[in-house]
Order: sequence, then C-alpha cells, then structure tokens
Amino acid sequence: MKIGLFTEFSYPAKSEQQTYADVLEQIAVADEFGYDFFSITESYGKDLFSCSPFPLGLYVAAAQRARRIRFLTGIISMPIHHPAMLASQVAAADLLTDGRIMLRIGRGHPWVINRMNVDPAESGARFEEGIGMLVECFSGDYIEKLDGKFWQIRDFKLSPPPVQEPHPPIYTAAATTPDSASFAGKVGQGLVQPGYLGIPFDLVRGLTETYRKNLPVGRSSDVVLVIHLHVARDREAAIANSALALSSQADVFLRGRLSRPVQVEQIQTYTTKSASREAFEKLCTPEKARDAVETEGANVMAVWGTPENCLAKINCTSTRCIPSSSCSTSLPVVCRRIKCCSPCDCALRL
Repeated sequence: MKIGLFTEFSYPAKSEQQTYADVLEQIAVADEFGYDFFSITESYGKDLFSCSPFPLGLYVAAAQRARRIRFLTGIISMPIHHPAMLASQVAAADLLTDGRIMLRIGRGHPWVINRMNVDPAESGARFEEGIGMLVECFSGDYIEKLDGKFWQIRDFKLSPPPVQEPHPPIYTAAATTPDSASFAGKVGQGLVQPGYLGIPFDLVRGLTETYRKNLPVGRSSDVVLVIHLHVARDREAAIANSALALSSQADVFLRGRLSRPVQVEQIQTYTTKSASREAFEKLCTPEKARDAVETEGANVMAVWGTPENCLAKINCTSTRCIPSSSCSTSLPVVCRRIKCCSPCDCALRL
C-alpha cells in the first residue's frame, strides 16, 4: 500500500497566488515526509472549488524542489481534451519530472463540461473514444490517419516520448456508477474511487469488485481510494479539526454548485452529482460532519483520530474492501508517514 495526498485546490479565503505558493510548499513537505505521491484536480474558470487549470505545469515546477515524490493528476476531463494534445503534454511533463507522472482521467465535473460547451449527453462517448486514442498515441507508432466520431488525428507521432514505458500509468474514475467501474476494468487501466465525501463504503467495495471482474485476463489491478484523513495525538482534537475541514470542503462544493448557471438537466446527466450533493448536504457543518462520521462509522470514508485509531481503520478498509497480497509497506511505516498530516484528503493506492 502506498499513501499520497490530494487537494481540490479550493481557495475560499486566499488569493490564487497564495494558494499556488501553499500547494507547492505542501508538495515539498510531503516529499520530505516520505509520501508516495501528490494529486491535484483540474478545473477551468473562476470558481471557489478550484483554481487549477494546469496540474501538469504545477508538477513540473514542483519537481524542481521535490526530487522523489510522484505526481497524480486529479480528474483530467477527457471530453474537452484532444487526445494527441493531451498525450503530448503528459509525455513532456513525464520527461521534465524524470518519469513521475501518473494520469487520472474521467468525464470531468459537469460545470467544466458546460463551460466548454460540450453536450453532457456526449461526455461518456467522448471519454471512451478519447482514452482509446490517448493509448494509441502513447504507443509511439506513427499515425497516418485515425478517425473517431469526435476527434481526428493526421500525420502524428508522439514527441517527446514519455520516460515511463509504455506510458505513465493511467487511472479512470468511478464514483457511484457500475458502468464506469466496468469500463475502467475493460480498458485495463487503474481505477480511482473518490470516497472522501460521504460515498458509502459498500458502494466503494462493490465498484472495486466490478472493476476487477472486468479486467483483461492476466492484468493486475491498481486502485486508488481517496479518503478524508486527519491524524493527531489527541483523538478529540483530531475529530474537531477534521469535522471543520470536511464541512468547509462540503460547503465550498455546495456554494459553488448553487452559484453556477448550469441547467438542472445537465447536472442530472451525471448520476454521481446527485449522490455527491446528498453527501455534501449531510456534511456541510462541523456538527453534521462529526455526526455523520460517528453514527455511520465504517460506512463513511473518513479516518480521524490518533495514529492507532487511523491505522486500525485503514487496515480494516484495505482488508474488507480491497484485499492485496502484494502489500509491501508495514503498518508502522504507514504510521510514520501519516502522523504529521494536516486536515486533508488522503489517497491510498492499494
């Protein structure tokens, strides 16, 4: 099991400049503490949710100081990216970070799709076509002509090639829908499950099983589970800090959603959005967040408390949800890595 950190890049009380400086500092500290990877989402347009339109560029900057840690993109919205352009940018970033890029792609947030004037009803088909073309570009073969419904490629050979062979690891996102998990398995890439904002544990486990059942024969699974994590020496302090952090994040999501002029039917095209909205409403105050975690227990993807409390729940989660016979990290090492963590989201690669 490997442990990383994830940020949505929200900035409700900061300038964009200060937010970028803080995140670069967080990456450097995470590298020093021994975290395995750091993840940042992708978003476009003025929005409290995030000010991160170019995660790959930030990773290139971070790599000049953080010499070991790997870099996982948050959900890159495949429906709005030309596959040949995205492959070129990822490959260049992989070269400039000495082979440390990990690529997470998905349909993307509905308001991002809307801002780029992409029909949300086409987002699933655009995503599936895009990832197929992306892998074709990463093959390094010369493409004389490649035609899809949404994109066309002519006279193309990837340059520069990525450092990692055959390409940086690719993860597809599945939050609540079995179809997304099934597709992730069929394409034979990794899976990311954003369980950090109230996604039920049983749903997370079921989607993981669906993903693994659909993997090609002989292909091993690689799952990233995102959870909300805070560790402190005092359990009550950890719970109080965590409830404040989690509720603040849920509030940013809710306020952002209400402020966006996106038609209801477009939001509802994404079944994950309605499930997420319910979770945000359940967590939007410190009192609600604390009550949800306490009353729903292991059904909520939140790990709060002392190092011993957190290790017990992580061990339970990895055993019940995503068993692995190849785990090479002992629990004491995990403890050493997470005990200095501030309120954040933690990504466990299992």
